[in-house]
Amino acid sequence: MAKKEKAKTEVVAKKLQAEFDLSSSKSRKIVSMVSSQMTIKSGPFPSPEDYEQYQEIDPGLTDQMKEMARKEQDHQHRMDKLLLEKEFTLMSRGQILAFLVFSLVVGLGAFSIYLGFEWGGAIITALGVTGIITQFLKKR
Repeated sequence: MAKKEKAKTEVVAKKLQAEFDLSSSKSRKIVSMVSSQMTIKSGPFPSPEDYEQYQEIDPGLTDQMKEMARKEQDHQHRMDKLLLEKEFTLMSRGQILAFLVFSLVVGLGAFSIYLGFEWGGAIITALGVTGIITQFLKKR
């Protein structure tokens, strides 16, 4: 990979040298300045060329960088798992409480009808059933 880049650098340096009448060393210096400024990197790991430079600075540095990236990924996975578990717990608890409220409203409506308040009991029961049906039909 480094050989290809070196060959490209030489071609561009020769074009600069011919176009602007520069010395060989000046054209190479310009190409190296421009190419180093145009390097784009994404992701947690550096490019292989950067690894070589880090390895020259400190032989254990690249291993430390890899370990840091792994630890960060493990941490992020644990946080995502915790978040999903909490959301599931809250949803389950909400369904249980909704069922209890629904049962209470329907029970109160039925009790009102039993006591002779047919219209009031029917309205209370209808509101309870409508509320639950609305929640299940609502798009998320």
